[in-house]
Amino acid sequence: MEPICRIKEIYKALYQFEKAFSERHGITINEAMLLCCLKQGGARTAGTLCDFVGLSGPRVSKVITTVERKGYLHRTISPQDRRQMLFSLTELGAEKIRQMQHETLGFDELFAQLKAFVVTEQEPESENQSHNHTNP
Repeated sequence: MEPICRIKEIYKALYQFEKAFSERHGITINEAMLLCCLKQGGARTAGTLCDFVGLSGPRVSKVITTVERKGYLHRTISPQDRRQMLFSLTELGAEKIRQMQHETLGFDELFAQLKAFVVTEQEPESENQSHNHTNP
């Protein structure tokens, strides 16, 4: 399989995993990552959430709004800097994290699919090496 086709297959596997995850848990992977950032307790700034989740500010803002609407997140104004918002988990958000920690998330199946693409990538290399050993 050509490398560009492998990229497409990897993307499809990740997309299917995220779709199944979202259907099973009622939240997207980005929303779950945001909750994970907040699970240690304490309020976090939007910048901290951006860094943790690895998305742009505008995209994280949309994720924050969605998670807040679902009742998993609480927004407050920073007492040190009234221009800054702080975000923390609600009790419902903490319960959502606890639920997901006790469920099978399907990572083993995803990793097996991704590993198959990596093994496929390495096969032509090993074939070339065996040809090089037989041909002087």
